[in-house]
Amino acid sequence: MEQKLTIAMSYSDRTQKIMSGQEQLPPYILEPQKATVEEIFVNQISAAVYDVAELSLASYLISLGRGEQRLTAIPVFLSRSFRHNAIYVRADSPWVHPSELKNRRFGFPEYQMTAAVWVRGFFRHEWAIANNEMSWFTYRDERVPIETPAQRGTGDDIFEALIRGEVDAVMTARRPPADYFPSTGEGGVLRRLIPDVWESEREYYTRTGIFPIMHLVSLKEETVKHNPELPLQLYQLMLNRKNEGIEQMFETIKNNTSAPWIWESVEQSAKLMNSDIWPYGMQANWHQIELFMSYLQEDGLLNKTLAPEQIFHPSVLHT
Repeated sequence: MEQKLTIAMSYSDRTQKIMSGQEQLPPYILEPQKATVEEIFVNQISAAVYDVAELSLASYLISLGRGEQRLTAIPVFLSRSFRHNAIYVRADSPWVHPSELKNRRFGFPEYQMTAAVWVRGFFRHEWAIANNEMSWFTYRDERVPIETPAQRGTGDDIFEALIRGEVDAVMTARRPPADYFPSTGEGGVLRRLIPDVWESEREYYTRTGIFPIMHLVSLKEETVKHNPELPLQLYQLMLNRKNEGIEQMFETIKNNTSAPWIWESVEQSAKLMNSDIWPYGMQANWHQIELFMSYLQEDGLLNKTLAPEQIFHPSVLHT
């Protein structure tokens, strides 16, 4: 008997066929739900609204640490990013490296967002600046209620806060508006803090082997209880879809993107990352999930390291 499952995810080459309804998972009927990724996170973490949903790694782990039992997850990582490139300053700023920001005012959209946890970890372990050696500001409500050392900034526009000087630098996953930061990355009122940031990110990966996870895929525990085969089936479907998307990027008969040098980029990525440029599964990713949990603990957002079986459904622990 067919069963309808609600599914909410952002669009990418990893999800497009699923979210457009082109690809299904018999005997289930996947019903895509339209919402921004921020709305999906709030809906899922606050009320487990969807049977399947993309979710912030940080918010999910924080909730598990506080006794959340409505959700489980599979090691499908729909968003990954180094986020060195997401640190911005004003164009007239004298700073060109994060280590110069000690005792400065730094803004995040949200203190618990996964990218913010990674960046604070970078400040501590890469750039030798402790949490208490910065003044933190945030510009939206925390999706999981938490106590933070951050001050609430004025208004909700983090870029305006940077321009008017309320903060000295910001990290934000979303690119600044073109009026502030042109498509070339040059000539605006804002600029990236690190001048050769792409090389900095490659150096970080070469040294650490970490391609930071941002989002995973959550499942409603109640749904999984009635369909224990679902997590592994969904994992395999999404692994296949991701692998197909990567294969399409390498195909030179037609460029499936609008980036002229996409083939150069993916070939360089494959060379640097030993061919697996976007790994799913437990085995390839557990070491960095453990590292991320240590960052959460240093931030005071998680009391202890969680075991794999507390985070992921038992059926996918071998992946």
